[in-house]
Amino acid sequence: MKKLDLLDERSLLQSVSEGNEQAFRKIFDFYSTKLYNYAFRITDNEEMAEEIVMDAFMKVWINRPVLSEINRFDSYLYTIVRNQAFNAIKRVAHEAQIIKELGFSNTEYQHCTEDTVTYNDYQHLLNHAVEDLPPQQKRVYNLRRNDGLKYDEIAAVLNLSKNTVKAHLKKAVSSLRIVFSNYMVLLIGVYFSF
Repeated sequence: MKKLDLLDERSLLQSVSEGNEQAFRKIFDFYSTKLYNYAFRITDNEEMAEEIVMDAFMKVWINRPVLSEINRFDSYLYTIVRNQAFNAIKRVAHEAQIIKELGFSNTEYQHCTEDTVTYNDYQHLLNHAVEDLPPQQKRVYNLRRNDGLKYDEIAAVLNLSKNTVKAHLKKAVSSLRIVFSNYMVLLIGVYFSF
């Protein structure tokens, strides 16, 4: 694709701000690979980088009425991607820290009965929460987490689009997070009641 000059970009952004999907597609096609590479350099995770780019363009589309007011659209996009990448990294680190603090590493379970009981409770809760997911979310979650399939592999197995797979997984993880945050509140409440 030929390089967009400022005049073309301004014109395209004006069209996007008016809801023109073809203009949006041109902007997306021009920037998506560059933004993916940028997000990947930050996260070192292909799927996370893809999600970040899709989320960034979703934000652009949602906020399209203000696009004509942005002077440096490329800077605007890179800032969105950078912020989302850092937030994603923080979220992953936070989740890992919670799991670590709960003592859910396999070697620790083998040595402590109390930890084994806690781990079994955690597994039971997880299994129950996964069973309560809507059927398609449950299939996608199990193929991703248990079988280790990538988005495009899951899409092929279930005859869905890759974006549909991502949406189902995102909803499933969100539902499971709610279950576990409620579980954490309960654990904290029990802990402080003694």
